[in-house]
Amino acid sequence: MKTLKMIDQVLTVSEFNDYVNQTLEYAYPEVIIEGEVSSFKVNQNKWVFFDLKDDSSTISCFMSIYQLKLPIQDGMLVKVHARPKLTQWGKFSITIMSIELSGEGSVKKAYEILKAKLDKEGIFSPDRKRLLPQFPKNIALITSRQAAAFNDFTTVLSDRWSGLNISHYQVQVQGEAAVDQIVEAVEYFNKQPDDYDALVIIRGGGSLEDLQVFQAEPIVRSIFASTIPTMVAIGHEDDVSLAELAADIRAATPTDAARRLVPDKKEFLDDITSSTLMHTELLRKTIVKSRIVLDSFNHSILILFKSLQSTIANYQVGMTAAMDRLIAAHWSSLDAVNAKLVSLNPEAVLQRGYAVVRGDGDSVVRNYQDISIGEQLNIKLSKGQLDVKVIDKYK
Repeated sequence: MKTLKMIDQVLTVSEFNDYVNQTLEYAYPEVIIEGEVSSFKVNQNKWVFFDLKDDSSTISCFMSIYQLKLPIQDGMLVKVHARPKLTQWGKFSITIMSIELSGEGSVKKAYEILKAKLDKEGIFSPDRKRLLPQFPKNIALITSRQAAAFNDFTTVLSDRWSGLNISHYQVQVQGEAAVDQIVEAVEYFNKQPDDYDALVIIRGGGSLEDLQVFQAEPIVRSIFASTIPTMVAIGHEDDVSLAELAADIRAATPTDAARRLVPDKKEFLDDITSSTLMHTELLRKTIVKSRIVLDSFNHSILILFKSLQSTIANYQVGMTAAMDRLIAAHWSSLDAVNAKLVSLNPEAVLQRGYAVVRGDGDSVVRNYQDISIGEQLNIKLSKGQLDVKVIDKYK
């Protein structure tokens, strides 16, 4: 680093700014400052400007809006992680790397602001909540392995149920890097949502300030967007985080999350045994009742069968009599038709002394005018035939 040795050396403005910034970078590469926000504004929806003040001093602050993960308003107490810098316009300011709320008052105020905004969008609506599977097998877990919450959750989970596959994604659950890490973890598991039955995010208790990571808007939105059913358990008894409100299921603590996620195998087996015994007894009673009903049914069928036999016998007698009457009437009709046919038989007419006269061409002669004198005729009698010759005709 260049140093300024001669007090009478003449510098350009840019050189002076460079020397000052080099000095600041060497002496104070990064600082954490706590103060009250004032004159907060956003420029072009890209850059954030505000002043940080205490009772006697003020300093200008600058940051990218993409680094702003919590709602900030004038009057809030915050802690900023920043780098001091003298701008090219000669104004001293600090460039903020991350910002977090300080004090319960500021945390609660930011909570209410963001909650109202997201609630208006329907992110906390009960209508969109999903049920977790009753028997999940593949569980995606997001937490810090170093935290007691991890051991509490996994120990209770393995005690209650066996054969579970737990895929753990290591994240910080507090501090400036925690928000981005948790969002990345949620997005990681959701790249293959069919591989997991449930997504669980946990951390143990802490102060309201310690838990403000789970009030961050990016985390809330990532939980809302998860296609895997989610359970969030942040161990703070007095307050419910926005992350928990956005989840499908909220558990009070990591231990409670494990209990709600899977059934207790001993209780489950006891329930199955009790249910089996109950159903066995119910089946026995049903069989007894069925036998009584079956006996009654068989008796009814026997009575019905006997009644049906009697009915069929009576029906057969009636049908036989009816058929006899029908046949007698039929034969009587046939006799009448036969008598009529006999009376119309030409042979019967011949037997009464009549004859059939046929002329040329074997045609029947009905009129004397149809024949000529000298014509040969054939006369059919009841017994035999005659061939004759016409010698005369008259009317």
